[in-house]
Amino acid sequence: IRNNIYKECQSSSVFKKGTPRFRKKIKGSVLSLLTGGGGNSNYWHWLFDVLPRLEIVNKTEKNFKDIDYLLFPSLDQNFQSESLDKLKIPQKKRISSKNYRHIKADQIITTSHPYIFLNDPFKDSLNIPLWIFDFLREKFLKKIEQDNLEKKPYPSKIYINRKDGKTKNWRFIINESEVENFLNFKGFKSVTLSEYSFLDQVKLFYHAKMIAGLHGAGFANIIFCKPGTKILEFKSNNAGDAIKNLALNNKLIYDDISSDPKTTNHKYQAGDIEIDLKLLHKSLD
Repeated sequence: IRNNIYKECQSSSVFKKGTPRFRKKIKGSVLSLLTGGGGNSNYWHWLFDVLPRLEIVNKTEKNFKDIDYLLFPSLDQNFQSESLDKLKIPQKKRISSKNYRHIKADQIITTSHPYIFLNDPFKDSLNIPLWIFDFLREKFLKKIEQDNLEKKPYPSKIYINRKDGKTKNWRFIINESEVENFLNFKGFKSVTLSEYSFLDQVKLFYHAKMIAGLHGAGFANIIFCKPGTKILEFKSNNAGDAIKNLALNNKLIYDDISSDPKTTNHKYQAGDIEIDLKLLHKSLD
């Protein structure tokens, strides 16, 4: 047993390199909203892994407003700061794990993961609890519905392009220009979601009647769609059913065009695919 422990210690990055940062002492209480995986910058994980922890604490901690600091995985992305602004989280309470990698505080509060219960993210992501959708809609859609009198036009059909995709080197549509042109002809507006503010993304999906796009984090926004909105997902056969389940659990109409990746790539959700335009035409009809 001692030998095994010794070997594990030898392989630990902490013993090899030391702690990631000097320990920072914080006076007061800190709520940790850290999460693994793509929590630092991924839109999907921000909505479903990070923000719901606020609601968990809000429902269980009587003095939620008295917590001094909230420790987030990152605050670098616009959608992170914008969504926190809408939740009225004071700037002075927000701290990032990129600056506070190793902390000591008078009190550190943590939560369980909002939906990872089986220790298998691929399975658990298929069963995101309904209370998370209710929480996000209540916090972000209420403002949209109150402002629904605004006359700004929103497209009824949108195509989510992945020109800003961080995984575009190993997940993309080979003939995307053809697909995009075809969808434009069918009345779709091609959108690059990172060019929109967080609230404008919510509005885009709330007003859309049909949404098409390649498997990716942007589809997290379909929780803001009205029931009956049509979702068409392009994906490789190894992408899983997370978006399908998300659509069905939110009473949306779902279809997909899936195929084997054209290149050998064994990563989950990975692979470049080619869309058959005849099949796309049939799916739209």
